[in-house]
Amino acid sequence: MKKQYQIKQQRAVQQFRRIANEQNPNIQMILPLADIVGLLQQGVGNLLRETGLALMQTVMEEEVRHLAGERHQQHEGRRAHRWGKEDGYCVVDGQKVPIQKTRLRTPDKREQRLGSYELFQRSGPLQAGVWDKMMRGLSTRNYGAVVKDFHNAYGVEKSAVSENFIEASELVPMMNNI
Repeated sequence: MKKQYQIKQQRAVQQFRRIANEQNPNIQMILPLADIVGLLQQGVGNLLRETGLALMQTVMEEEVRHLAGERHQQHEGRRAHRWGKEDGYCVVDGQKVPIQKTRLRTPDKREQRLGSYELFQRSGPLQAGVWDKMMRGLSTRNYGAVVKDFHNAYGVEKSAVSENFIEASELVPMMNNI
């Protein structure tokens, strides 16, 4: 049986997909060339990761705008209102990376989840990355040093890797029987 928080996550993702399909808003990012050159100094991968984080932030802001309206504007048909910001994370390139998200409250004072944020937190690539590195003979003791492409990434410590390895390795016997 699914837990209540899982149901709320799924509903938020479905609502986000419905917004994207029905209204299909355009999202535009402006990246100054000087910033691009600065990020390229550390390689194209760094540019793509940092640009990806900026895109995630922009997508979440667009969803907030759709649900709560423009900042400091009265909107009669809004489904939620802003309730500050909080620290969260998203999974990028198999790593947890900190990100700020806007909190929303419904008119009945309940937390309104952001479907985009829920999608950005999915850890499928994290588990696949853990499995791939482990199968190549990397020990869990120095996994964090090998994987960290972001200077502020977290969630790939020895215990987290071990838990993900156990979970991923349980799938192997099932795959061999197919």
